[in-house]
This record gives sequence, C-alpha cells and structure tokens, in this order.
Amino acid sequence: MTIPKSSPSSEITIEKTEHLKGIALLLLMFHHLFGVEYLEGWRAIVPGTEGMDYVIGASGKICIAMFLFCSGYGIYKSYISKETPRKHYVLQRLIKTLIPYWIVMVIAIIYLVCAGRFEPKNLVFNLFALIHSDDLLYVSFSWFIKLYVLLILLLPLIRLIERRFKKNALIDILIYVVIPYAITFICRGIIHEESFENIFSFVGSSVLFVLGWFPLFAVGMLFAKYNTYKKVFDFASKFPSALVIALSVLLIGNMLYLRFIFNTFVGDSVIYHFCMGDIVFEPIFICGFLLIMDNIKRKSRYVLTFIGKNSVFYWLLSGMFFLNTKELAFLITWPKITLLIYLWTMVLLTPVVFLTSFASDRFSKLLCKRL
Repeated sequence: MTIPKSSPSSEITIEKTEHLKGIALLLLMFHHLFGVEYLEGWRAIVPGTEGMDYVIGASGKICIAMFLFCSGYGIYKSYISKETPRKHYVLQRLIKTLIPYWIVMVIAIIYLVCAGRFEPKNLVFNLFALIHSDDLLYVSFSWFIKLYVLLILLLPLIRLIERRFKKNALIDILIYVVIPYAITFICRGIIHEESFENIFSFVGSSVLFVLGWFPLFAVGMLFAKYNTYKKVFDFASKFPSALVIALSVLLIGNMLYLRFIFNTFVGDSVIYHFCMGDIVFEPIFICGFLLIMDNIKRKSRYVLTFIGKNSVFYWLLSGMFFLNTKELAFLITWPKITLLIYLWTMVLLTPVVFLTSFASDRFSKLLCKRL
C-alpha cells in the first residue's frame, strides 16, 4: 500500500489503512474459524453464545470488501490519480502480490509431497490461483490472488477512464458500480470458477468474476477521488468523541447483524456469492472503524500494525488448517473454546508470518530493482 502520509485526522493515512487491514484480517480469521463449517467441536467461552459467534463469523466475510477498499484507495492515490505514475508500477504490484503467494505455496507443496498428495498437473492452475477449487488449490482460500491479479491488470484501463471522464459522481457510480453489477447479474450463468472447460469459457468466467467484485474495489477509489471520509469526519467532529465512539460501535455491530440477515435471506445466489450487499455495508462499516480510530487517544502502534502489514501471510498460511490440509486443524483446535482457538491460531502463525514476510521482502525488492 503506497499512500502519501498526511497529518490531518480527516485523511485516511497509511497508518489507518494498515489498521483497517489488520481488523479485516482478524475478521477473516474469525470467519474461517467459526463462520463456516470447517471446524467442529468448539464451544463459546460463555455457554449459550455460540449463535453470536457464528453470526459474527459469518458476517466476518465483509473482510474481503475491506481489503478491496484499502487497495482501491491506495492504488488511486499512488497510481490512478498521478499525472506521471511510477514507471513499471503495474508490474511491481504484480510482483509484490505473487511473491508472498508463491512462498506460501512452496511451503504447502513441501507438506503435500511429504503427505503423498502433491499433484504436479495442478501446478499451472496454482501459479495464479486460476481455478476456485479446493481440490486443485495447494493453498486453501488463495482464490483472492486471481481476483487481485486481474484488478491490477485492469489499472491502465481504469486510468484511461479517469482521464476521459474526470470528476462526475453519477458517471463514476454508473461505470464503476451499476454496469459491472448489471453485467454480472445478467450473465451469471456463465460464471463457473470451480472448473475449467475450455479457454473461452474460462476467459468469460474470469471477466465476470472480476466485474462482480470490482465495485467493492471502486468504493475505495471513489473515497480517495472525492475525499469522502473528510466529509464524514467533519460532520462527526461536531459531536463529543465519546458519543461518536459509542455510536460507531453500535453502527458496526448493526452492520454485522444486518449483513448476516441479508445474506441469509438471499442464500447462495450470485448476489450472495459476490456480496453485492457489501456495496452498502462496506462504506458504513469502514467509516465506523475510522471514526473510532480518530476519536480514541491510544492507538495500536505495533500489534494491529504488524497484522495489517502482514495480513496476506496470515491469510494464506491460515489456509493450511482447512480444506485440502484440514488434518492439520488439530494444531489450532485443541483449546476447544472459541476465544482460545482464535488467540492461539494468531500466536502459532506469527513466527512463520515473520519469516515468510522477511523472505518475501528480500525477493520482491531484488526483482523490482531489476526492472
């Protein structure tokens, strides 16, 4: 994330985006642990509150929208809005996205070889997480890599659109939100990310796949383009900090619950698959967290910042406990109680996250210097 540092609280700074990504990662972990039926045998720390843990876990999938928001905001500031963007920007973003993934994939391959379950024929699909199939992917939950790579490849086109239309909120909403969602909904029968039939169906599915998620990325872009959070902050600053924090906490809690109700109602339709409801929940949810950050005196300078900076490694490495390598789940489930499982998983992953992050930084800088 490359966002210019800024002192005013009304700006979404690098520090805030790191905190937002840290919060998103914590929600992602809770979602995978308790919001989907991947793990069994856990119980809540307070008996009888398992339902609440499930609701929070299920709605924790909003973390995807948060990651896309942070990316859209940062990329708009560092590339799309620039008159003369940094040379090889797109290629460098691809390198910084794929190197962390490939490092974790090597770890997964080593384990699968030792377990006698490595399938070399699936390597082509895995290099860019091209197929959203848990049977084919070496690293569980790595489907987001394909989405992010496609978004990066779209950046030159987005920049051309921005040069053509400049500032017009209605046109932006039409181009970046309404049209992608409309095309995705109309052509939803073509989407089949779980399998590969032929190159034409693969390309068609991939185009619709990125269009379905693009509006959530665009929200971050539009927040940067129209300085939206400053308007929210200026309005909230008229009220006492304690009141703003209390209302923001209530807002966040209600957004999680309403999201759960919404996705329960629409079920497994394409609307749910692409979390179309998040186009509403995402900006409200994020503004709630930003207002809390800007109204509390003590902020996390180390823990949440570290988690945010290394969220990609926590996300990818945590996949080793699920789906095609679920036999490793015993390493995190032995405490049995939700809160202890959650904390222990983060503690267990952190040393490996540190090492993989260190290796990734070295490889990425070496490759970027050669461009």
